[in-house]
Amino acid sequence: MRLQADVSGSKLMRADIRRSPMDDAIGKKLREARDRCGLTLSDVGKKLGVSYQQIQKYEQGGSKVAASALYNILRLYGIDLEIFFEDVISHIHGDSCHVRKWLSGNNTVSTLLVVEDNPADEAITRMALEVLPNTNVVSVHNTRQMLDVLRYKKLCASLPTPNVVFLDLYIPHKGERPERYEGIRALKDIKRDPSTRMIPVIVLTNSREDDLMQQAYDSGAAGYVCKSMQFDSFSEHLVRCVKYWTETVALPSKRN
Repeated sequence: MRLQADVSGSKLMRADIRRSPMDDAIGKKLREARDRCGLTLSDVGKKLGVSYQQIQKYEQGGSKVAASALYNILRLYGIDLEIFFEDVISHIHGDSCHVRKWLSGNNTVSTLLVVEDNPADEAITRMALEVLPNTNVVSVHNTRQMLDVLRYKKLCASLPTPNVVFLDLYIPHKGERPERYEGIRALKDIKRDPSTRMIPVIVLTNSREDDLMQQAYDSGAAGYVCKSMQFDSFSEHLVRCVKYWTETVALPSKRN
């Protein structure tokens, strides 16, 4: 299942045709949370301004939940987004950490920067990366914040230069509205600057368009990973990227 963007810019958790175990698990956990709050389907629908039938479809896994809708539902239930997804993934896999079996015992602390404006995507990406030991995962939500961190050391003054940056292509510059090519522009900006151009930047995107992929690599991307709601494979792909750039290849010790 891939995360796709709707016309308003929010990303939908949608499957191409078939519904997945993730849809069912999200629905089950939403239903359990509603029951714990003592709310009826109608109560939730009225508070969110949608029909009770729509809430029911979410809970049955028959309708993909837009990230903005999921955020509003969890806010209503008083549930943290990241904790919710940890619970969902545990429901599917028992524990989602079997990827750990092939992780090395490297004790070097790595810093990973995730540039992602969508709360659901950010939570899943962070959990996918946090299976790595000795790793600090830092998130920012637009390209202006990213450049503040990388170039000017704002927001996180004590943050070391990230070992790897994971950059969503469909991202805002500084406002709330994502722009289709903002990630490409930001990637070119990183690679033009001598102080940041040696940092490996892995593109995270929903798109498999050849033209966009070509633009990303031409602009200096170190990799191009398509987002997936199959958590184990997504996590394994990201972990392999990190291990390649932090353990396999040699990079200059001074990159800024």
